[in-house]
This record gives sequence, structure tokens and C-alpha cells, in this order.
Amino acid sequence: MVTILTHNFPTSSTDNSGIFIKQLWDTIGLPYEVIGHTTFRNNSLPKYIAGAKRELKQRQGLIVAYWIFPAGIIAWLSGRPYILNCVGLDIFMIARSRLLSWIAIPILNKARELVFIGKYPMAVFRERFGEKYSHKSRLIYLPVDSRVFN
Repeated sequence: MVTILTHNFPTSSTDNSGIFIKQLWDTIGLPYEVIGHTTFRNNSLPKYIAGAKRELKQRQGLIVAYWIFPAGIIAWLSGRPYILNCVGLDIFMIARSRLLSWIAIPILNKARELVFIGKYPMAVFRERFGEKYSHKSRLIYLPVDSRVFN
């Protein structure tokens, strides 16, 4: 079973927060569980990180973390293998901040793969880090039903 780690996932059938993650994994069809999304909304960042880290200790298998901050930090702290989905905002944050870039480096180094959802975030990332992570970077477009947005 894949453990999806994110602060942004629907908590009900009418919640659109992070719906693209749910739709993607429902399309893939692999069994998955989601942690982090319910506790994020009710806690400070340090409490959220500690709580999600505790939840991960009870799980097995691969972690798929969405966003470098905060999910990537938690995946890195867990000591388990993880894939890091670089969705966009996290990339723009590290592109503009040397401190956040510095914090991101060990998280990026330990990730099994870096998945980008579009050419632009990947280009911004490469502008910041060059080809250092190209051996484990993948470009995978999210499936989008354009009828929902038109």
C-alpha cells in the first residue's frame, strides 16, 4: 500500500481541496492511504509535523509526499523511502529563497524520485539546481478533466 502524505486532500465529497491528488490516485487504481490532511488544518506546523511523523511510524511501504514543505520534511524525517511530488508552489518558494533551498537539499537528495507536474515548474527547478537532480526527475502531467474547469 502506498502512503500519500499531504496537507491538501479532500475531507468530504464536497471538499475540492487537493482533489487532483485524489483523482490521480483513484485513476491509478493502486491501494493507498492518506495521512496528514486532517491534522494539518487543526494544528501549528510543529505539531502537524510531529503528528504526521507519528502516523508514518504506524505504516509500511513507500511514501508519496506532495510538496517539499511540509510533506517532504516529514518524509525525510521518517527515514523511509519516498517519492517527492513537486507541484509548483514549493518550487517557486525554493527558487526565491536561499534559506529554503538550503533546507530543501537534504530532502531532495534522499527522495527516490522527483515528480514534476508540468514543464514550467521543472524548468524553474532546473534553473535553481541545474542538472544535479535530472537523473531522478520525472515529468508526469496530471490527468485533468477540462469540463470541470470550463
